[in-house]
Amino acid sequence: MDHRPREFRVGTLLLDRYEVVAILGASQMGEVWQCFDRQTGQDVAIRWLPPDLRRSKKMLNVLHAEIRRIAGKRHPNIAIIRQIVHAGEQTYVVGDYAPGLDVETWARQGESGRRTLAEVLPILAQIAAGLDFAHQQRIAHCNLTPSNVFIGLDGVVRVTDFGLMTRRHVEFVRGKATRTGVTGTYLAPELRTEDSEPDSGSDQYALAILAWDLLAGAPPELDADPPDFLPASARAALRRATAPKPRNRFASCADFVRALGGERVTSRRGRSATEWRRIRRCFGVAFTMLGVGAGLGFGGYLAVEAIRNPPPPPERKAATPIRPEPVAPKKEGPARPVVEKLVATTPLPVEGQPWVTQTGQMEFVWVPPLGMWIGRFEVTNEEYALKDPEHDSGEFRELSLREPRQPVVRVNFDDTAAYAAWLTEQERAAGKLLPGWRYRLPSRAEAIAYTRAGLSAVFPWGEAWPPNRGNYGDESLAAAFRDLQFISGYQDGFAVTAPVEASGENAWGLFGAGGNVWETTSKFAGGAEFGGWHGGGWDDHSTVRLGCEMTYGFLGNARGAVNGFRLVLAPIAGEEPPPPAAKAPAATPPPS
Repeated sequence: MDHRPREFRVGTLLLDRYEVVAILGASQMGEVWQCFDRQTGQDVAIRWLPPDLRRSKKMLNVLHAEIRRIAGKRHPNIAIIRQIVHAGEQTYVVGDYAPGLDVETWARQGESGRRTLAEVLPILAQIAAGLDFAHQQRIAHCNLTPSNVFIGLDGVVRVTDFGLMTRRHVEFVRGKATRTGVTGTYLAPELRTEDSEPDSGSDQYALAILAWDLLAGAPPELDADPPDFLPASARAALRRATAPKPRNRFASCADFVRALGGERVTSRRGRSATEWRRIRRCFGVAFTMLGVGAGLGFGGYLAVEAIRNPPPPPERKAATPIRPEPVAPKKEGPARPVVEKLVATTPLPVEGQPWVTQTGQMEFVWVPPLGMWIGRFEVTNEEYALKDPEHDSGEFRELSLREPRQPVVRVNFDDTAAYAAWLTEQERAAGKLLPGWRYRLPSRAEAIAYTRAGLSAVFPWGEAWPPNRGNYGDESLAAAFRDLQFISGYQDGFAVTAPVEASGENAWGLFGAGGNVWETTSKFAGGAEFGGWHGGGWDDHSTVRLGCEMTYGFLGNARGAVNGFRLVLAPIAGEEPPPPAAKAPAATPPPS
């Protein structure tokens, strides 16, 4: 099938699964269709991303991160994006379908093109509930406007298009994001003039402008006062929610709606992450200047005293040997445990013995129940750099993920499969690979098996809670990021990814098998189809996500801060054949 969107029409079968029911519209963010999902029997909304958007890794990474945070969750007032699908050169975003009338059209159907406060409050309350739920998942809408809020026939309001803007308001030119500054009345002032991250305060500002638009029939002009026909309490609520400084706004969107309706709201909003960064920078500059000034003043005083009172000449003494004081090693974070390196004693891998590659000295452990070698550690940054020196695992909120012995992250299924093929070629060319064997990704079943290490427990470490090994969302993460959830009573010592040697060893001698990064798997042994991410990551805290059989991910094209991988060395003869391709029904053209 040719997936060019201009050829889609009602009745077309998209991606061998979604039957086009209606064309919903188009914008700079792409065309949108209502489709019937033949697998689930539900209506979905599918958006085709135009070329400039689908070429933007930043845009896709933001979408993948937000899909992961909200995976498996539902809220009646949010149409959630569920997955991203690549088909040839085309990219589609699949999400919940929001039936009904957009709120702008609904508002213009009121008397004089606007709605009364009594009519608007129930609508705004549902929008606020959806936004506050998303903010609890660390997701900001970033682009709330009347065109992406819909009122169903059942009266339920749904907000759409979460995540379809990057963290900053930008325009895309050939796949690169460029900040544009002012992008409309709904853009909060802190995002127009500063390099700030959108957050719940930015969405609250947009919600207040939306309320203003519905009540007055048009959004406000710059520095305009709320309409005089509104009650004093409503005008005060609009002024506070549109305050230039985010911390002067309400603590939540629901608080704004309550105040708009005349309730007295006393809760206060804390400083945003951007404000705290600015304060830390200011204090840093001030302390530096004070230190320099104090140092210059004290140095001048010593120089004057030395001129006035020169010291007497020192007495000559017999020279004595000087013994240097031992220098204590510099501590940077938790101490890395000393893990004895494996040694390969044979020129080629021998079953029952450990193996170390010539390329990068990667260590593999022989696992008899699986009849293969399993990577002792997850692939590290320094090992991945041998193939791709330009790759950067980056940071998470200014904490590095790129140290040599940290596991490589921000790699997707295609990246990891290409690395396995590259390592196979390198080792085969060096004469270090058995005939009929190759390096590859583990299948999902194999990953579950080596994570359990012969046990039948619910969690990689056993049945008890909290964990006793592995790098998860612990109290170190909570201390570094106060807004993130964590496992109470558990301390692994790392706020983000741990060096692979510090990620916890299981009964089969594998480190990080369950906890550090989510490991990429294939659907079946040796297959070229993504099987999900497995094992739990450094920011996970939920018992549901840490189970041995937990796998997440619809597609393998995410490059998130928790996405890494481990390799296995396995016989090609033991790989599973791909399942027969299912025949999809042909597209049915519409009646002429």
